[in-house]
Amino acid sequence: MKHMRSSLLVILLACGFPLNAQWEFHGDTTVTWEQAIARYQDLDRAHAGARLMTIGKDDDGSPIHLFVISDGSGFTPDSIRAAGKNILWITNGIHPGEPDGIDASILLAQALLESDQLMGLTVHPAVCIVPIYNVWGAKQRQRLSRPDQNGPAVHGVRANARNLDLNRDFMKADASNTRALEAALAEWDPDVYFETHVSDGADHQYVMELLTTQKDKLSGGLSKFMTSRMMPELYEWMDSKQFLMCPYFETVKEIPEQGLVGFYDSPRYSTGYNALFDRIGILAESHMLKPYTDRVNATFQLMLATLAAMDRHADELARERVKAKDFSASMDEVGLNWRLDTTIVQQLPWKGYEAVHAASPVSGLPVLSYDQEKPASTKVPWMDTYRPAIVKQKPVGYLIPQAWSDIVDKLLAHGVQVTRLEAATAYNVEECTIAELKTGQQPSEGHYLHRDVMCTTIRRNHIAQAGDCYVRTGQVQDRFIMEALEPEGEDSYFAWGFFDAILQQKEWFNPYLFEPIAAGLLAGDPKLKAELDAKRTSDEAFAKDASAQLSFVFQRSPYADASYRRYPVLRVVGR
Repeated sequence: MKHMRSSLLVILLACGFPLNAQWEFHGDTTVTWEQAIARYQDLDRAHAGARLMTIGKDDDGSPIHLFVISDGSGFTPDSIRAAGKNILWITNGIHPGEPDGIDASILLAQALLESDQLMGLTVHPAVCIVPIYNVWGAKQRQRLSRPDQNGPAVHGVRANARNLDLNRDFMKADASNTRALEAALAEWDPDVYFETHVSDGADHQYVMELLTTQKDKLSGGLSKFMTSRMMPELYEWMDSKQFLMCPYFETVKEIPEQGLVGFYDSPRYSTGYNALFDRIGILAESHMLKPYTDRVNATFQLMLATLAAMDRHADELARERVKAKDFSASMDEVGLNWRLDTTIVQQLPWKGYEAVHAASPVSGLPVLSYDQEKPASTKVPWMDTYRPAIVKQKPVGYLIPQAWSDIVDKLLAHGVQVTRLEAATAYNVEECTIAELKTGQQPSEGHYLHRDVMCTTIRRNHIAQAGDCYVRTGQVQDRFIMEALEPEGEDSYFAWGFFDAILQQKEWFNPYLFEPIAAGLLAGDPKLKAELDAKRTSDEAFAKDASAQLSFVFQRSPYADASYRRYPVLRVVGR
C-alpha cells in the first residue's frame, strides 16, 4: 500500500497536482481515467468524510463513479438532507477533450478534505463529483481532436462509445451513460448542477465564460436567487481571484462587438434538462485559447465560488427550491420552445481584442482573426431574454397505452409516478393528430429530429384498458412530464422519433377502385367538396395530380387509416 501511494504521488506531481497549501494547478498535462480514479480511491481511504461509489456503466462497460464529500452527514441523499445540507453536483468529462474540470475537481476534492479553512465551505453543502462521465471518450487519448485548444498536450475525445454527444442526450437518453446519470440525479436531486467544459468561438480577454440555466425558464423565486444573489457573488469571487469572467454567449454576426446572445439551453442540454426539475444549472466554460494552467485554476475557483454562495445562502436556496417545486406541481400552464426576445437589449461591458481581416493563405479571401496585442474595452449589445413560443395548459394527466411501455419506462426512470390501471376506466380526453411537421434530412445524434410540429385536437370520451398507464399531473416533475409528452415540444419524445411508427400510413387504396367511392363521398358531402376545390384553386401542382386528390379525399373519409398520425398519448381533462 505504501509503495502504491508513493507511486501515486509521483503521478500527481507529474500531472501538476499541488501537494501543498497553495491549492493551485500547474502544468500542461491532464490525468488519465485510471489516474483520476486512483486519486479518488486514495482520498476515500484517507478521509472519513469522503466516499467513492459507482452509479452505473459507460456504454463501453466501464464503471461511472461518484465521489461524495459530506463530512459527518453520511453518504446517502436522505442522510445528507436530514442533516440540513444542500447538494452541489459536479459532472466532469462529458466531453473529455475538454478536461479542465477533471483536473480542477481532483484539486477541489483534495483542497476540501485537506484544508480546514476550505472544508468550512461544506458546512451546509455536500459535494457530489462525477470524476469522468464519458469514460470511453477519456480513454481515447490523442493530440489532434481539438486543434483550436491551447492544451493539454494529450486529452480525450468528445463522442462517447456510441459516437453520441452526451450533452445532447439528456431528453432522449440513448446512452447507458445518460440513463445512469439521470437515475442518480433523480435519487440525489441536487440543488445546483455544475458541469465543466471548454468554450469555442470568438477570442477575448476572459479566461472563463459562465453559462447558467436560462433565467426565464426557472420559476420566479429560484430565478431571482440565481440572477440576483448567486451570479453576482460568482463574478465577485472570480474578480477577486483575478480571473476575468463573462457570460457564455453566441455572436449575433461575426464579432462580439456586433452583439451577443445568451445561449438557449433546450432540455436536450444538461442545464435545460435540470431546469425541468427546478435545479440551478451552471456550466464552467473556460476559454480555449488561455493556458491550460489558467483554465484549470479558473474552473477550480468557480467551483469554490459556487460552494461559497451555496453555503452562505443555504436557507434561502432551500426555501426557493421548495417554492419552485410547489409551483411546478400546481402551475396551470407550461411554456415550450422558447425564443429570443430581440426587443430587450442591454449594454454589456466587454474586454475583447481588435478584429482583423487578412487574406487567407488557403483561399486568398479575407478571414477573421484577433490581434491580442490590441486589447479593447467597450460595451456590446447583449440579449438574454427568452419567451415561450407555445404555452400549453396542464391537463389532469396523461394516458399512455400499454403498447408504448418503453415511454412509461423513461418516465419511471425520472421518478415520475405512474399508475397502471387494474380495470377499464372511462376518461374525458383530448386526442392529438399530427397535422404538420418538418423532419431533418440529416441525423442528429442518432435520430431524424422532427420540428415545427403542429397538431389538431379533438375532445372525446375514451375507455382506457386494464394495463394502460395513467400519469397524473400535480407532481414536482410536471415540467419534465409535459416537455416529454407534448408532441409540439422541440425535445419531446415525439420530436426525437420515439413515436415514428404513427407517421407511416398502413392502410391504402387502389385508385381505380376508390375512384367511384370518392365520387360518391364528394356528392354526399358538400363541405368536403368545397375543401377539395379550394385546395385545387390554391395549389397548382395539386390540381394536376389525380392521385394526390384521391388521397386528399381518402384521408378525410371513413376509410382513412385511423392510426395514421394519431398521437397515442392522450391528455386527460376529466372523468
